[in-house]
Amino acid sequence: APMKYPTEEEWRCRKCGTLLGIHRGESVHVKHKRAQLVVRGHVMAVCPRCAELNETDTTPPPDDARPAA
Repeated sequence: APMKYPTEEEWRCRKCGTLLGIHRGESVHVKHKRAQLVVRGHVMAVCPRCAELNETDTTPPPDDARPAA
């Protein structure tokens, strides 16, 4: 059975909605053809469908973090 993570969230293209990867815990899992990448930190990906540049960060803010004023 595949490992379960406490948080699992889809990362989709902000322009066309194509699935780019899955946030799992503190990493992003990205599949492209036969490659499977597990990345951490600041991640940038070009959408394979519409070529939009997407960015995400793998470290979620702590639960008690407040947005900057």
